[in-house]
Amino acid sequence: MWPLSPLETTWCAAALALGYAVRGAAGFGSGVIATPLLTFVLPLSTTAPMITAIGLMVSTQQAVRDWRLIDWRRIVVFIPGSIAGVALGLLIFKTVDQAALARWLGAYILAYALYRLFGERILARRITLPRWLVHPLAAMGGFVATIFGGLAGPIYVTYFDALDLSKGVFRVTVSTTLLILGVVRSIGYVATGVFRKEDAILVAAALLPVAAGVIIGERLHDKLDPKAFRKGVGVLLAASGFGLLLVR
Repeated sequence: MWPLSPLETTWCAAALALGYAVRGAAGFGSGVIATPLLTFVLPLSTTAPMITAIGLMVSTQQAVRDWRLIDWRRIVVFIPGSIAGVALGLLIFKTVDQAALARWLGAYILAYALYRLFGERILARRITLPRWLVHPLAAMGGFVATIFGGLAGPIYVTYFDALDLSKGVFRVTVSTTLLILGVVRSIGYVATGVFRKEDAILVAAALLPVAAGVIIGERLHDKLDPKAFRKGVGVLLAASGFGLLLVR
């Protein structure tokens, strides 16, 4: 894959900047946006650990800055299921049908996004997710994030969104959950040999477009009112789900 052409390099930089602009604004979505675009140039075996490493840095920055807003009680319940999902993902990383999995994930995300955007108006009430659902959602998120290097955000958002958190608490709580998941995943990638030394070069090269994207996204976040933020998350989920349905 070395060296990348100027066009390929520009494509990767744009994909990363766009993905992390979304992450800066919403607290999730970088993997959903960046990973499919990067795979036009890089193999998934490279993009998965790379997105994980970059996500660790971004999540750490957001968690440290807004640590007072983190809803730790909500995060703690995700840890056991997430670890189980990561373990399963590492076990079958090289054999799973990633395209089929992406389409199933897209169907789930799209269904929830349509409910988020239109369901309450049609049903005239808000549906409360059962407490037990947090564990399969956590496991699904850990598994999917391990296979793709991301994409867990929309899964976790379907739970955190139902808690009706303020936009600041929502963003940093989702981001911190992804940080913890990323740490566990990174340990697994290194231990199983998925993350290689040459991948560190890509991570270093990605820092500039990622930083630019995060700065743009955070400025957008500060200007959004809560209603617009919730609607924007719903639109992002719908676009992500539809995009994943097209994976071949």
